[in-house]
Amino acid sequence: MGLEELLQTLRKNEQQQIEEIWEAAQKEAAYLRTQVADAMAEITQKHDEQLAAACQQSMRAIFSEAATRTREKDLFAGRALEQKLRQTAFRQLPLLRRQGYDAVFSELVSELPQIDWERIVVNPDDTERAACFFRPDIIIPDPAVSGGLVAMAANGRITVENTFEKRLERKWPDMLSTLLTELEKSYGTPGTAEIVSSL
Repeated sequence: MGLEELLQTLRKNEQQQIEEIWEAAQKEAAYLRTQVADAMAEITQKHDEQLAAACQQSMRAIFSEAATRTREKDLFAGRALEQKLRQTAFRQLPLLRRQGYDAVFSELVSELPQIDWERIVVNPDDTERAACFFRPDIIIPDPAVSGGLVAMAANGRITVENTFEKRLERKWPDMLSTLLTELEKSYGTPGTAEIVSSL
């Protein structure tokens, strides 16, 4: 083989090696680009998942706070309505004296245990009525009693409150439930400002 042929072979081999190196470099670059793209996609996905989780957590906190505030407002409105209804009911107690009150008073007296009562507290308008059942010297008028009576014995250790107020107080939970059901039927949601202000 001559020098010229040797040079040509070397150039040819050199060109082939250059092409092989270039092809390997291109493959390596493509592989690296794929690796970088996959890594970026994974990072982006993790970031998106973290962002979504953070957003969900924030939304849960916001919804929880909104639900708590709604419950508090409902509770406040319910309490305000209950207070208004209770006040209205107590204001109506004197109206119970209008019809058949003598019979009602007699019935309330008959419910008392048969003991020697020392004090009888009644509405000022009931002092004469009470005198039909008790000694006048133990009858004490009190305008806070709208109807019925409070009987005391044994220096106040025994007390029986058989007043309209006490009876309403005992029955109030059942009455309130019935009233709220009726209001809900008539107005929708009980406890709204519109209902409270209309009472």
